[in-house]
Amino acid sequence: MSRTQRLDVAAGLACILVTLGVLGCASRPGPRPTAAAETAALAERTFSAVLFPYIPDSGGDSFASLIATLESWFEAANPEIDLEITIDPNMDLYSFSTLATLLGTGAGSVNMVEIDTLLLGDLVAQSIVQPLPFPVDGLGLLPTALAAAEVDSTSYGVPTYLCGNYIYSWDAGIGGVDSGQGLIDFLTQHPDPGATPLIGNFEGSWTLPSLYVDAWADSHTNDPTQVATAYDLPLDQATMDIFSLVVDLCGVNGGPCLDGTYADNTVAETLFAQNQANGFVGFSERLFYILQARGGDVNLPFVISAPLGVGSNPVMFVDALVLNPVCTGQCATDAETFSNFMSSLQVRVLIAFSDDVSPKTFPRYLLQALASFYTTAPGSQNLVYQQLAPFVLASQAFPNQGFPEARLQLNPALEGALGAGEARAVASSGGESGVGVELLHAPARDSRAAIR
Repeated sequence: MSRTQRLDVAAGLACILVTLGVLGCASRPGPRPTAAAETAALAERTFSAVLFPYIPDSGGDSFASLIATLESWFEAANPEIDLEITIDPNMDLYSFSTLATLLGTGAGSVNMVEIDTLLLGDLVAQSIVQPLPFPVDGLGLLPTALAAAEVDSTSYGVPTYLCGNYIYSWDAGIGGVDSGQGLIDFLTQHPDPGATPLIGNFEGSWTLPSLYVDAWADSHTNDPTQVATAYDLPLDQATMDIFSLVVDLCGVNGGPCLDGTYADNTVAETLFAQNQANGFVGFSERLFYILQARGGDVNLPFVISAPLGVGSNPVMFVDALVLNPVCTGQCATDAETFSNFMSSLQVRVLIAFSDDVSPKTFPRYLLQALASFYTTAPGSQNLVYQQLAPFVLASQAFPNQGFPEARLQLNPALEGALGAGEARAVASSGGESGVGVELLHAPARDSRAAIR
């Protein structure tokens, strides 16, 4: 039924109720609105959002099923708003020029964008985002996530995901590992002393520096005010003493983990799925690709927060929805409505468990910023999420200011210290390269891993 038809029905019902004395009104109805006025009143207003594309495309349909489900659910509850969602793996949401366009006033601009809060301080400094004109402290979001979305005690974002570095193993004993040296000792022996101890992607000007900062937190403290000092050179020797040994678990000078062999593909996940490595290091959502490579084997691996330094003090990346500075008035009200929708348990479960996909596939295993996700079914009943929950609750957020620039100095220093040049030389001469494993290019957060 069209909106005009619904209005006509409603008007007819109103007249009947007036006649029956249920409703009071003037004895004579006013003039009927013109067709143009009715059209204007009935016109939907549009709200647009670009969501983070670095997540598993569970349906293999370029996120069409997820976009359609989110839009239909939202519009069913808010029929006056036409929601337009974009999830595009080819859109670089780590590019400040791209974000300036999306959060600008010209062609291609939108109302909200989901970003990595590592960039937030720079976006605030450039006035590309505005302080949120509505509260978020009542949405039930984790304190760590809320802190990551603040700059100078002002909230600029609505947290959606958390993301950290984790170690997966097929041996339950990994659960007792809580230090870098403990990790080295365990993975060189369990479950197969002859297998590569650890694989994953360490390469990239965002990836390697952020892993080092994580290792620094493990060696010292995950207090964000202190972790920010890890952005400065020279490299911390206490951290590097252990971190370099962890990197070498993949091979001499980091081997294929540091020469780019495992960047922007699912080679490492496939090798781990085939039991050719004792451990895998990566984000929680990489489990989607591990299980995909296992085929019909539904056995789940065990997981811990990656102890990359002396001890284990988890730090997390946080993604959040930020608001275009020109989105004010009714647009800001709609932004609050959209933020409430995206923060609901129903939506977080939909995304996390791939409920938009039919037939059902593996969960995306994305860590949700909503606290109740971990205490309410199905999250409270999922073995992997329940292993991850204590690390999520114990984590602190990466500092949200200074990293994009600091990485440019950290990356070459780390490559030099870890022998990345030697690793690339071995790879180019036909050394370790994951031979025999099909490269499954995954349009998911491996893109984030590649640029990190």
